Amino acid sequence: MHTDNPAGRLLNILSEGKKRQVGSPSKTVWSELLEVESGNLPLLMSRLGKVMELPEQIINDIQTHYPNQNNTHKHWSTKVNTAFSKQNLNGSWQEFIRHIDSHTIDYLSMSVDLLDSKENTQVLSTEKLTEIHEKINGLLIEVMDMDLDESFKKYIVGYLRKIIISIEEYKISGATPIVESIESILGHAFIDENYRKNIVETDFGTKLITTLSAVASVVTIAVGLPQLPETFQFLLGAPSK
Repeated sequence: MHTDNPAGRLLNILSEGKKRQVGSPSKTVWSELLEVESGNLPLLMSRLGKVMELPEQIINDIQTHYPNQNNTHKHWSTKVNTAFSKQNLNGSWQEFIRHIDSHTIDYLSMSVDLLDSKENTQVLSTEKLTEIHEKINGLLIEVMDMDLDESFKKYIVGYLRKIIISIEEYKISGATPIVESIESILGHAFIDENYRKNIVETDFGTKLITTLSAVASVVTIAVGLPQLPETFQFLLGAPSK
């Protein structure tokens, strides 16, 4: 991945796509690019939909940071959107990738540079992603087998699964969804007294906070945000790590 902004993520996917054989089945190429097991069409369509949302995200970010640069994205966004609209997943890869010419890659690269100059983002390494995936998956396995308050357990299981999905889709969506899910787990303690009690008064709650804090300290760097404040630890009644 070139950089953790939407332009960098799209550029990475398209650049990898340019290396594939044009005669290959489109569905097979997308499955490989988006790391989807062969035959898992629902997951493929879900991830492909998120890729198709990237052009709009890029344009919105450019317009936010550079309101006078509305035409800088016109060529590449037109080509990319045309490629998506005309592709046939049951056809050949050529039907999609023929629209992605060298100018599309060059102009999209310019968008990457524009956003990089405004957004202090870094790329999480494969090793880091694997590490935090194992930490969160370990929590999920543990909580599934524990005798805890059912509403608390249901909420935790749901958001831990969301974090795992976000980690697995990092190359598409970046680190922000991971951070948002962690914030949801922690922030819910401020509006739900029973939930807060389970966080503060159980050994699992303490382990949850410690693990999420460690994960957040890694991930927030990637999105250019400060680490979760120490007051979060204090308010939740858990020791700061």
